[in-house]
Amino acid sequence: MTDGASLLNRGLTAHQAGDLPGALALYRQVLAQDRANADAIHLIGVIAYQTGDPLTAINVIGRAIAIDDRNPAYHSNLGEALRVTGALDQAAASHARAIDLDPGFIDAHRNLGVVELARGNAQAAADSFQRALARDAASAPSWHGLGLALEALGRASEAVEAFAACLRHDPGHADARQRHDALSATVATENPEVSPTAPPAAPPADWQDLLLADVRAQCRNPGGPERLAVIEQLCDTLLNGQPALPRRLLDALEEDPPCGDPILDASVQFRLSGDLYHYERLIHTVIGNGADWPLDVAQAVYWSISRQIFLGRPLGTRLAVFTAGDLPRFYRWILREVKRRFAVAPKPFTVRAGEPRRIAIVTNQFTRPMHQPSRDAFDYARRLQDAFGCAVLLVNGNLLPSAVLTAFVPPFQAVVTPGLAGPVTVSEDGATVRTWSSVERSLSEAKIRGLVETIEGFDPDLVVSFGGSVLAADLFAGVRPTICIPTTSGLTCSMADILLSFDDGDPTVGLPEEYRASFAERLRPFRFGYSAPPEAPGARRAAFGLPDDAFVFTVVGGRLDEEVTSAFIERLDALLDLCPNALVAFAGPVATLPGRLASARNAGRLRSLGFVPEIRALYHVADAYLNPPRQGGGGSAAYALADGLPVVTLNQGDVAAVVGPSRAASQWDAFTERARRLAHDPAFRRDESEEARRLFAGIDARHAAVERLLAYGRALMERFAAR
Repeated sequence: MTDGASLLNRGLTAHQAGDLPGALALYRQVLAQDRANADAIHLIGVIAYQTGDPLTAINVIGRAIAIDDRNPAYHSNLGEALRVTGALDQAAASHARAIDLDPGFIDAHRNLGVVELARGNAQAAADSFQRALARDAASAPSWHGLGLALEALGRASEAVEAFAACLRHDPGHADARQRHDALSATVATENPEVSPTAPPAAPPADWQDLLLADVRAQCRNPGGPERLAVIEQLCDTLLNGQPALPRRLLDALEEDPPCGDPILDASVQFRLSGDLYHYERLIHTVIGNGADWPLDVAQAVYWSISRQIFLGRPLGTRLAVFTAGDLPRFYRWILREVKRRFAVAPKPFTVRAGEPRRIAIVTNQFTRPMHQPSRDAFDYARRLQDAFGCAVLLVNGNLLPSAVLTAFVPPFQAVVTPGLAGPVTVSEDGATVRTWSSVERSLSEAKIRGLVETIEGFDPDLVVSFGGSVLAADLFAGVRPTICIPTTSGLTCSMADILLSFDDGDPTVGLPEEYRASFAERLRPFRFGYSAPPEAPGARRAAFGLPDDAFVFTVVGGRLDEEVTSAFIERLDALLDLCPNALVAFAGPVATLPGRLASARNAGRLRSLGFVPEIRALYHVADAYLNPPRQGGGGSAAYALADGLPVVTLNQGDVAAVVGPSRAASQWDAFTERARRLAHDPAFRRDESEEARRLFAGIDARHAAVERLLAYGRALMERFAAR
């Protein structure tokens, strides 16, 4: 940490403790080192406001905004200083700017409500307080402000209820008590006072209508990609942990779509409904107007839809047919258009006799070091090379969208590692593998030709598509022997000559025959297998800041901001209520999760550890592994089993495929009961720990998986030779 940052943090600590002179001195020391430090300037302005000098505050905070116009707190605090000077129109504009920058900024919504009340705009004030309550239904000041606005509107009965809600959250609020009691005497007897011991108040009934209006406004906002994050945040708030909005709101969206952009309309409507009909319609629009769609935009649409499916957001009613019908059809259309528009035709190939000796492993994304599929691709490559004597080239196409190309909610961007450009030798744990990567951030003719020429230049006997929808590999399907190794359970879009299963199962079971046939005829049984990193037997809880006397559940993943939803946090809260001696430790890179955990009922027992480089060190000190509802997570769960960590999961996705149906819960009650019993019954936990190690012995089969892959490759080469 720099000296300036350290001084600023010390100033904040003093400021929060009420030591305003001490804080002011530290902020001035920051400015002595950096006269353009906007945070220090802003906070000096805040102190001016707090010490009764709003005119100085307006001037100083204005200087901070001139340096950094994108900080919502600056604008909101400027609005407060303007309000107390009577500049109400300017104050309203400042709060509105703060909300535009951060629609979830509760204080700005509440402060705007106060300004609107002062301007005499009672309905606008009520709307602002309702927006604040939609984000925090326990805010006593927001309930108080709503009560004042409703009283001004002549809605006395509703005002009484709002003041009662304020008192439930702040029993000592004197003004709310006085107004509640005075109004109660004038309200009819059918509107009795709500007891302060009643359950916590819910947001006002029409809060969703207000937020939906905000969604429409943002969709029509001509701003840049940052507005997509704003729309996603609004959608999350609207859903409030539920899978879909009420039918009346969804019908209103269909009758009057948000903005007329087919991509943004479909993605918002899907996000708020989970109904794949909207994606079906979008796919048909793209294919039906194909000549008007750039390929990189169509590719971004395909991957953005696929990501929403991977995150488990669709309702189940259309899922099977969509993933077996519409989505593969869309992928095949993109593949055909790549061949047609770029005039790409891989050269005919003469099969060599014998075993497959030269193998190209082609993946859409290869990064280091946290990306589990990258670790798996490297492991397959090194085993083929070092244990089976094959010449291997790991080809990284970077064919996932790496820039925001579509108005998609939420926007999806994959990580590209710039250092992996062209031919690069990658080493890890004593093994070395040749790689070739394209880092061009678009689906262009030059990119595709470079990938095809690289693969043809290596002249492989076998092209292995590592993961589904690996376009660079699928260009060779039918030309060279091509096998797809899916990296997740369920169906995967691939044109490979042989399509392997993930867990020795048949993902086509239950599909209508017209969809099943094209997959089933290429499908072969296969188990992906896992290979655990080294053990960490000397690990201690102190290294993670975890107490020795607690039962530690852990949640692990690379996308915890998306996978740990508000609904899952509520489930964890309920579980911790049943397990007073337990806590949950989250391991993985995060940005928004810590803030959401802080508002949970058991926030003190929900610990975000950030990225843990040696995950088995955490598993060595944890007691059980909890899996949120998601498609991925198979690798992290497998490594947990290796350390004897019992896994608690619903019967869905990769984790359920790893532990098997007998230890996957069919519903949330069973999930919670298994976790509760592990925490309360030491004998049960010991038995499940032994079973976990036994389960891992069955899936610790990477060497056998490579043997099986080569056997399928040999049979496929013989089939090609006989043509």
